[in-house]
Amino acid sequence: MKNLTLLSQIHLARFGRPVGKDIHHSVDPETGDVYVAYSTGPTEGVLVRISDLQSPFPEINELVTFPPQNDVNADQWGYVVGVKFLVDIQAVCVIFSHGDVVLFHNEATESGDTLEIVGSVDSGISCMAWSPDEELVVMVTGEGSILEMTKDFDVIAENPIDVEEAGEDVSVNVGWGKKETQFHGTEGKQAAQRKVDTSAFTFSPDDDNQHRLSWRGDGTYFCCSSKDSRLGRRVIRVYNREAVLQTTSESVDMLEHGLSWRPSGNLIASSQRLPHRHDIVFFERNGLRHGEFTLREGNDAVVKELAWNCDSTVLAVWLERASGSCIQLWTMNNYKWYMKQELSYNSEISSAVASLQWDVESALVLHVVTQSGSYQRNQYCWDTYINERLSPENLGTAAVVDGADLLVTPFRVMNVPPPMSAYTLTVPYAIQHVSFSSQDGGDDMAVLLADQRVAFFERTETTVRPLPEPKLMGLIELADMPSVAVRQIAWVRPDTLIGLQYDSDICADAIVMVKLAFDEETRAPKILSKTDLPLEGVYQRLYFNQTYGDILLQQADGNLMSVQIQDGEDTPTVSKWMEISRLPEGCLWMGTTRIGAGREEYRERAVVGLARNNRLYVNDRLISSETTSFCLHNHFLIFTTATHSARFLPLETSLADFKIVDNSMLPYDESIRRVERGSKIVLALPYSVNLVLQMPRGNLETVAPRALVLSVTRDALDKCDFRTAFVTCRRNRIDLNILYDHNPKVFMENVPEFVKQVKEVDYLNLFLSFLRNEDVTQTLYPLSGSGSALKQQLLPQANTQKIQRSDGSRSKATAVSAEQSQKVNQICDAVRVELDKLDRKTYINSVLTTHVRKSPPDLEAALLLLAQLKEEDQSLAEDALKFTIFLADVDRLFDVALGMYDFALVLMVAQWSQKDPREYLPFLNELRTLEKYYQRFRIDDHLKKYESALKNLSLAGEKYFENCVSYIRQHNLFRPALKIFGSNSVKHKAILQIYGDSLSMNGDHEQAGVAYAMAGEKEKALESYKEAGLWREAVVLAQQLRYEPSAMSYLAQGLADRLKVDKRYQEAGTVLAEYARDSEEAITALLEGRLWTEAIRTAYFYNRLDLMDTHVAPGIADGHHDLMESIREMQEQFDKQTKRLKEVRDLKIEKALAEAAEDMMAPDEALDNVDMMSDTTSMASGFSRYTAANTVVSKASNSSRSSSQYTARLKKRADKKRQRGKKGSVFEEEYLINSLRKLILRVDTTKPDVHALLKCLAESMSLERARVLQQEFSKLLQDIEAQGPIIFVPAPEEYLAKKKAAEDAKTERKKLIKQNQAQAHLMSRHEEAVAQAQIAQLEEIAEQDIADIYGEIPVMSKETWDVDLV
Repeated sequence: MKNLTLLSQIHLARFGRPVGKDIHHSVDPETGDVYVAYSTGPTEGVLVRISDLQSPFPEINELVTFPPQNDVNADQWGYVVGVKFLVDIQAVCVIFSHGDVVLFHNEATESGDTLEIVGSVDSGISCMAWSPDEELVVMVTGEGSILEMTKDFDVIAENPIDVEEAGEDVSVNVGWGKKETQFHGTEGKQAAQRKVDTSAFTFSPDDDNQHRLSWRGDGTYFCCSSKDSRLGRRVIRVYNREAVLQTTSESVDMLEHGLSWRPSGNLIASSQRLPHRHDIVFFERNGLRHGEFTLREGNDAVVKELAWNCDSTVLAVWLERASGSCIQLWTMNNYKWYMKQELSYNSEISSAVASLQWDVESALVLHVVTQSGSYQRNQYCWDTYINERLSPENLGTAAVVDGADLLVTPFRVMNVPPPMSAYTLTVPYAIQHVSFSSQDGGDDMAVLLADQRVAFFERTETTVRPLPEPKLMGLIELADMPSVAVRQIAWVRPDTLIGLQYDSDICADAIVMVKLAFDEETRAPKILSKTDLPLEGVYQRLYFNQTYGDILLQQADGNLMSVQIQDGEDTPTVSKWMEISRLPEGCLWMGTTRIGAGREEYRERAVVGLARNNRLYVNDRLISSETTSFCLHNHFLIFTTATHSARFLPLETSLADFKIVDNSMLPYDESIRRVERGSKIVLALPYSVNLVLQMPRGNLETVAPRALVLSVTRDALDKCDFRTAFVTCRRNRIDLNILYDHNPKVFMENVPEFVKQVKEVDYLNLFLSFLRNEDVTQTLYPLSGSGSALKQQLLPQANTQKIQRSDGSRSKATAVSAEQSQKVNQICDAVRVELDKLDRKTYINSVLTTHVRKSPPDLEAALLLLAQLKEEDQSLAEDALKFTIFLADVDRLFDVALGMYDFALVLMVAQWSQKDPREYLPFLNELRTLEKYYQRFRIDDHLKKYESALKNLSLAGEKYFENCVSYIRQHNLFRPALKIFGSNSVKHKAILQIYGDSLSMNGDHEQAGVAYAMAGEKEKALESYKEAGLWREAVVLAQQLRYEPSAMSYLAQGLADRLKVDKRYQEAGTVLAEYARDSEEAITALLEGRLWTEAIRTAYFYNRLDLMDTHVAPGIADGHHDLMESIREMQEQFDKQTKRLKEVRDLKIEKALAEAAEDMMAPDEALDNVDMMSDTTSMASGFSRYTAANTVVSKASNSSRSSSQYTARLKKRADKKRQRGKKGSVFEEEYLINSLRKLILRVDTTKPDVHALLKCLAESMSLERARVLQQEFSKLLQDIEAQGPIIFVPAPEEYLAKKKAAEDAKTERKKLIKQNQAQAHLMSRHEEAVAQAQIAQLEEIAEQDIADIYGEIPVMSKETWDVDLV
């Protein structure tokens, strides 16, 4: 679908004195200067340089004349045969027909001369060709020999051309296959018997009898075309770099002199004159024919020369007609040759083409020199002529130029693969440019012809099928003077056409504005007025936006100018574009759009440009540096990249945020889509899902990217066009939940309209079946635009609850709001209300679906509906039942029907299921014989509805009470039983008693005591309270039971022992003192709990001063001894571990420095060519155990061990090593820090004991022991305070970021796994692979081993622990 557009044109009317036919030119690829050598007489010539071509007035210098002055052989030079600029030596090589070879140097040589006569070939020279690397030059001498020399003109080889040998690489016939057995196409079997008489082959009458040379692009081969008088025909011979003949072309009748070897190397182009046509023929390197195409010319046309451009995409054919010269530019795509441009020259002999040459670096720049001494430089670019108007009426018309034919295809209606097309519009002359109008759908066309006429085509009908082809309205003459050439046009208004033209008389560009009028009947156009507006500088692009009316001009450096056309004025105005005056560089392809949220008038205008180096700009900002093509959609900027993907940037975002966003963490990233290698965009249909791509080989592919599908869906939902949205989602496999989630409020308000539009039962069932309690606009299809979609994805949700899956599990990763959790039920209820208003029989399946799809499924309501329907229409009920069985599990339906106690319904379900009657009929027959409530009990028990079964069993009669008790115990139905038997006090107490037994057996003694107490079983309640350690409730019950003092004392002893086990020493002392009346045991218990002050109080309270000496004083002494031992032990551990921690850290630093010094001082030469960042290398993390040691096992080496069991085993083993903290291991530092953290917390919990003991020692005047205790503990606290900042280093930001990334990766991994499980039925294999790759990437981040060697100092209590008087 590509066309050639003429970007710029430079035309010098006369660069020197009058010249003749022998004109040759060459271009300096570095400066762009053009060197022209031509003959001014039989033995005279001139070398001219044309420089500064980009300025309005290029500089022309006559460098030298030939022959030089005082040359003794001035009459023997001959005419100019060839010229070549040599980059390495900055010299021009000129060769003359009599054999002289001359070098003209831009700078003077050592001898002081600029002109150097290299040498001469005695027999003369007919042609020459330098190799592409300029290392070799090949000439054809006057004797018909190939002469090959080096760049220093040292002879390498000289061989005759016309030889009998076919060459070294000539094909050998080994007898494999005969011509008689080969396929001959449409010629039939007669071709097998037809003998070709090659002796009758002859020369073309148009042959100029000259030799031709051409090199292959890589410089390894060259070919020579010559007239072989021995064979009587022209032959092409292929030579290698040493000028040794390799192959000879097969016999071709009337083969002509034109010759050009395609730089890519696969084809050699020449021409063939046949009686009825003129062909451009191709040969392979082995000399065999390889295709051809026919020129669209009469018998009077002569092919003068052929020339491939440097990237092998365009073949230039120089023709001579009776009317003058012309150059045709041909290109091939999808095995068809298209003529893209034609340059015509008038019939005057002085204006005929004398020389043409493609630029050696810029592939689409053509240099032409005419016989009159004029020079032309034409710059082209590949372009697509498409209708870009953003309108739903846009038919997506694309036009392809093929000479005088315009191949048109409306892609909204049909996708016709090239080289075919929907219509072929023929105009009187070759086409140069095409522009689409801005009215209606924008499918009307203005076609600029090479003879400066413009043809107008009108699209009359767009709704009729088949679509009629556009109608030709007429033509107008655009240019008045021969010096003016319009190269690009734009049909900006129905009555206005503007063009970008070049005037060779003033060497400047201009804007021409033509006011038009169309006849109301015939629609023939006519010109009302024409105005020219000269421009300053050279412009390469005239751009017109059909939607917004922007008209821009762009210069080669990216400078932008805006063209404004005021109503009622005949002259346009040109000024700087207000938004941006220039692009960062010249962009061959450009477009304008509006970027921003809200209404169109509030959006910012922006220009999009794509440069030749694949850089895509929006205004002055670089968006991508690997763009191969782009187009503007009504919602997106779409572009393809060199990494074979298509990207979609939403236009509904602020210009500041308009950039590529990495959404790779999303399960469905709509901003990117993989495409075939080398694909380029043809067009994106506005307000449609279709994106048309063209492959490198030329075929087309229409795809529906997710971004376009979702944009069309959202647009339709905004307009409440539910049918369009539904069909789009269904056709493109989009989750149908988006119909509701896009705007829940609007959907619920328009449920009647939804049912009216989507009226097909199957469509409604499909929609209802896909519903689930999830907002897909947050999880699957987050709205692109303002901000990153990934940020919206990760925003915390307020007021959320877990999703209850159908299997009973709860999703921890996916949370929805309380309103969202009722989404399915609300939709089902609303749709069912609307369906009930319609014909129930028609929509019975949809109504049943609304019941089955509820959460939880309302199968009972569905079965009731089936039961009602069965009474009305048996056949319809059976069909509906089959559909219900398809939706729900048949066993579940059977159980629900059974739970409704309706045997007729049960039998109807079972009849249409796959159940064996022998499975259910005996059970149903047994149930029929039972009493009503006992029958229901059996049914509920079978369905495991135990509470309902217990209730029915309680109603079955008194004789079943013992069965109730057993059933309650069997299924733990104590709480429901208490409600069921609450009105019967006797049964209620019996239930309480067995409930208490159950609680007591399960260890819940407190609740068991309450149950026994309610049942009146006080003894059992007392035992339960005693086991629970509830001494207050126990002694109260003992007093209610009127225990004897001895029994009360025994009970108190037991309670005290239980309290001591729980370390509740103060309560144990209270029980012993008050209820056991044993103050001595009470004091012993208090001393055991280090409650010295309370022990002293108890001794004095019960007047047992003797216990002060026998119990309290020794107890305080023992407590002092134990605390001292504990403090000294903690001090010793603290000193030892802090010392070792310092050694570990010093060792780590020393090791790191040693390894760094070793790497710097002793580089290993053997590793010079080793890739140090291979995928099997794991660099040591800064947060590993020892940063100097490479201790992290590489992920690649472990990739084969992907078993989860193996990974879990390794992790468990590492945890054990971490807990042991073996000396010298990588876990030692982490172990020491964690151990010291626990020690400091232990010291903090010792403070209350130290404080209490110090007070007792001070009061008892044991000041020495108190002083020692206080000093020891104070020293320990001081050491902790001093060493704390050294032990616990604050975590650096990089460590915190890495740890947070691991935590976030764990959370995100769980979320992705849940989403993939939920969407498994919607995902393609590629999407599943992408999701698995994302999960693996997150798992790698989450499971990285991060040592916990940082942290804050543990917070210690600030309460006073010491005694000042001590």
